[in-house]
Order: sequence, then structure tokens, then C-alpha cells
Amino acid sequence: MDFLGIGPLELLVILVLILIVVGPGRLPQMAAQLARFIRTFRRYAADVTQDFNATMKELEEEYDDMQGEWKEVSQGLEEDVRAISSEVEAANREAGKALEEADREARTALEAVKPPADEPSEPVPPSH
Repeated sequence: MDFLGIGPLELLVILVLILIVVGPGRLPQMAAQLARFIRTFRRYAADVTQDFNATMKELEEEYDDMQGEWKEVSQGLEEDVRAISSEVEAANREAGKALEEADREARTALEAVKPPADEPSEPVPPSH
């Protein structure tokens, strides 16, 4: 059984040295002070752990909230992209139909203006 890398024999030597240095009269006072220090340290450590856990919980909640907000933004953007895409496709189809109709009308107009193949066309005088 090792405590912080100190075996039972080393611990006994340390206790004997403390007894010699402090003396038997002050040993109970030192033990009480050590016990108070350990209690205070444990309380402090528990408070720090509690504060740390509370802070981490708050951060996790904020992260979850932000993640939810970003998810909503993402979904909104996806819906907007779909709507714009469908509008662009509809406009593309309309433009294609308009171009086909304009092409047909242009061809019809050209055929109406075009002289018959057996009649020679008059030469156009050059402009100066």
C-alpha cells in the first residue's frame, strides 16, 4: 500500500521525524491544524469543481442553442435556394419558349421578305 509513492516504512519515519521536530506537546495542535487545512482544501477543491462543472454546463447549453440557431439558418437558406432555383428554372423555360417563338417569327418574316428563287434580286447600289 503506497500513498503518493510513499510506503508504510517511509511514512513511519516521517511521522517519527515530525514528532521529534514538533514535540509531543504540540503534536495534537499540529494534527488539528493539518485536519483543518485538509478540510479547507477539500472544500476549496469541491467549490472549484462545482464552479467548473457549472461553467461547462452553461457553455454546453450555449453551444446547443447556437447549434440550433445555425441549423435553423441552414434550413432557411436551403429553402431559399430551392425557391430561387425553381424560379430560375421557370424563367429559363419561359426564356427558351420566347426564343423559340422569336426564332419562328424571324424565319417566317425572312421567308416573307425573301424573293422567290427564280427571280433575280436587284443589286443594291453601293453607298458612298
